[in-house]
Amino acid sequence: MSKIDKKLEQIKLQHQIGELLLQDNGVSCHFDYHVNLLSDYETIKLNVLTYNQRHNEYMLLHTVKGTSSIDCLTKTVTFLNQKDHRAKQRSYSVIWKKQGDSASYTSYFQAADEEEVTRKFLHEKNPDEYTFDISENPVS
Repeated sequence: MSKIDKKLEQIKLQHQIGELLLQDNGVSCHFDYHVNLLSDYETIKLNVLTYNQRHNEYMLLHTVKGTSSIDCLTKTVTFLNQKDHRAKQRSYSVIWKKQGDSASYTSYFQAADEEEVTRKFLHEKNPDEYTFDISENPVS
C-alpha cells in the first residue's frame, strides 16, 4: 500500500469512527496518537477522545495499541461495532461540575468498573478542578 493509500485509509477509518459516535450520542471524536519506540509489536497507542460542545470538555472513550495508526483505527472500529462489547462492560453515569462553573452535567461511560470510569473522565485533566459522583446505571 502506498503512502497516499495509507493516508486515505486512515482518513476513511477516522471518518467511519466519527460517524458511528455522532449517530450514537451526538459527540465528535478526536484521535490522539502516541509512538512507543521501545516496542516492536505495539508501536502506536491511540486514545480516542470525545468532545461535547454542550459542556466544552473532552473525555476518553477508548484506548488501543497496535502496529500502526491503521491497525489501531481498525481495532477501534471493530470494538465499536461489536454488539457484545457493551455486555462485557457496565454503564455508568457521572454527575460532575468544574470548579468555578455554576452548571453541573451528566456524562455516560461504558467501563469495567468505577476506577476505569474515573480514569476516562479525568483523562489528562487536573482532578482538583472537578467534583463528581459516579453511579452504576441499572441494567435494562
